[in-house]
Amino acid sequence: MADSPQPRPTPPQSSLLGLLARQFGGIVKALKTPVQKPADSNTLYRDCKIEEHPLPDDPNVTLRRTVIDEVIVKKGSQNDECRVQNEKPK
Repeated sequence: MADSPQPRPTPPQSSLLGLLARQFGGIVKALKTPVQKPADSNTLYRDCKIEEHPLPDDPNVTLRRTVIDEVIVKKGSQNDECRVQNEKPK
């Protein structure tokens, strides 16, 4: 066989403490990982709309809808080059 990836060894026992340790480790790793915006894209347009309406049957319950519209162009893509070529001089 060719170099196939080896499966991860499973722990001998799946105990509750082992499960909690794996979950806690995943959370710690996620918290330590920095959040970075992709450097190879450019947001041309962003519109955020929030609508709230009370439920007709129960006025204590509010329905909320959030809609985010974005136009994102990746730098160096064919769309970026076409957009520049199709622009008309004013």
